[in-house]
Amino acid sequence: MAPKHLTVEKYFQYKPSLALNIIALVLFFLVTIIIAAQTIKYRSRFMWLVVFTGCLEVAGYICHLVATETVNLTAYICNLVFIIMAPNFLALANYVCVGKVAEQLHLTGRFLNTKTIASVFFIIDIICIGVQGAGSAIISSTLQENGKASTAGGNIVLIGLAIQLLFFATFSVVTAYVYHLQRTKASNRVPFQIYVCLLATILLITMRNAYRVVEIAVGWGGYLNTHEKYFYCLDALPIFVAFCIYSVLHFGKYLDAPLALRLPETTKQIILNDFSSSVNAPTGTSASSKAIPSQGQNNMTVSTLV
Repeated sequence: MAPKHLTVEKYFQYKPSLALNIIALVLFFLVTIIIAAQTIKYRSRFMWLVVFTGCLEVAGYICHLVATETVNLTAYICNLVFIIMAPNFLALANYVCVGKVAEQLHLTGRFLNTKTIASVFFIIDIICIGVQGAGSAIISSTLQENGKASTAGGNIVLIGLAIQLLFFATFSVVTAYVYHLQRTKASNRVPFQIYVCLLATILLITMRNAYRVVEIAVGWGGYLNTHEKYFYCLDALPIFVAFCIYSVLHFGKYLDAPLALRLPETTKQIILNDFSSSVNAPTGTSASSKAIPSQGQNNMTVSTLV
């Protein structure tokens, strides 16, 4: 049961902006729809993690909207949980992507294979999600009791975020090492756009997680937590930009899509023309021999050209 005399400003600790909330909600909804459509097109199953993250963000901003317009502590708690937890799943998509890159490059070794890279960081991220979820549950229970967030709950969330930051930094080193191997030892190549997407989203997710670590470390009543502009600039904006990058440089476009979807249009046309020439050539002759005229035709052609 919510404490008496609770107001919107009391649990937000500022007067929330309805306009900013609606803008964030609409933008996340649209970019999630775009990425979902691309994921279907490129048949990239692991990119549903990004779509799932988008759904959590949308749900979080819907709860944020409800908590802004009415005194609804449950909606506010759901908003906290969804928006704090959602970006963790973006990291999972990056982990799987690097594992797939290592597989496509035919890299060998105990660590540099799809299952190891994806599994190790995936398990660590799930543990961090669980820790943050436990801390969020403690925060929500104390909010319901007295309208104030638990320091213990905040510390647990902080531990989860800090561990995640540490291993995300380690993952960045692994990604850089995989790129180094592609340039020096790998027998295959993956498009450079994959590394651009990985690097950019890693930086944006790290920026957002660093903000959350500082916010929680400073305390529930700290400067960051009592000023809405920091939430939109250091949480909503970096994650939205990451979504935009995923939509432009969708991993499935370069990794999981069938070859026909990955080839440029000019290359497709060249292949199609060559195939048509081969099919139309008489039996026992190649496309190139079909193009060579008979002797009479040849003389006529030469005389005509001269």
